Amino acid sequence: MSMLAAGLSAVGSLFGGIGRRNAGKARAKALQNQARNERREAGVAASLALEDSDRVGARAATLAAASGGGGLQGSALAVIDDLARQGMYRARQTVRDGLTRSTALLNDATSAKRQASLDLFSGFVEAGSTVLGQMGADAQARRGGGDMAKIAAKMMKGG
Repeated sequence: MSMLAAGLSAVGSLFGGIGRRNAGKARAKALQNQARNERREAGVAASLALEDSDRVGARAATLAAASGGGGLQGSALAVIDDLARQGMYRARQTVRDGLTRSTALLNDATSAKRQASLDLFSGFVEAGSTVLGQMGADAQARRGGGDMAKIAAKMMKGG
């Protein structure tokens, strides 16, 4: 490999590292956006769960009041109270699940950013390794120890 080829290979390694870094940063940004959407969706789902609970509770209260069996007292009131608690539990669970998914996505985004930085560093190391390796090979060749054909010919002559 000539120094020109080593230089081109090094430039390719640099551009590859830069490309991988940019891709990693874009992935991190997408994950952050997805995490934000998870939180929003969890909030909306929790609001809907509370509205459903309120609707069911209101319907139960209306039926209890209209039944003529004592209205809103005793077991009817306990049922309505239980429905409200269940609705609140579902809403809280929905928010917790959304926050858990959001946190996992944010952790993935942080990992993607770190990997992007490592990919860039790796590109620089690869480039430097290629150039330094070729410089070493060229120096070895100038000293005469790098030409295997000459060594083989010398050995065949008995020397």
